[in-house]
Amino acid sequence: MKTNKLNFAFVVVTLVSLVATSPSLSAASPTGKWRGSWNSGATGHSGPLKARVRKVDHDTYRALFVGRFAGIIPFAYPARLDRVAGTENQYTSSQRLPLLGTYRMNATVTSQNIHANFKGGRDSGTFNLSR
Repeated sequence: MKTNKLNFAFVVVTLVSLVATSPSLSAASPTGKWRGSWNSGATGHSGPLKARVRKVDHDTYRALFVGRFAGIIPFAYPARLDRVAGTENQYTSSQRLPLLGTYRMNATVTSQNIHANFKGGRDSGTFNLSR
């Protein structure tokens, strides 16, 4: 009887540990460094893209996206990412950029990827990044 209780306790502790540490059961954090590309659906332009994201609070992150336009012109796009209420991996952003107007972005974050759709001025497109 004592052995059965010990085996049961071991199984329970093991299962609780697996559930607590399983990445698929917890929200993916956008915090960290990312690398990938951007693509404009409006113009067909594309290029390399990097991002660094830091946590502000539970539902807010600051991101700096850095990339190249036309292969040689660098750009930086700062964004505040706000978690969409009631979701674990959906974020939204709205940022006024000098000379370009307001850019809006909707992003989905997984443990290994960020996929975002952006729209602003006469432009729209996607960001695709991975760790």
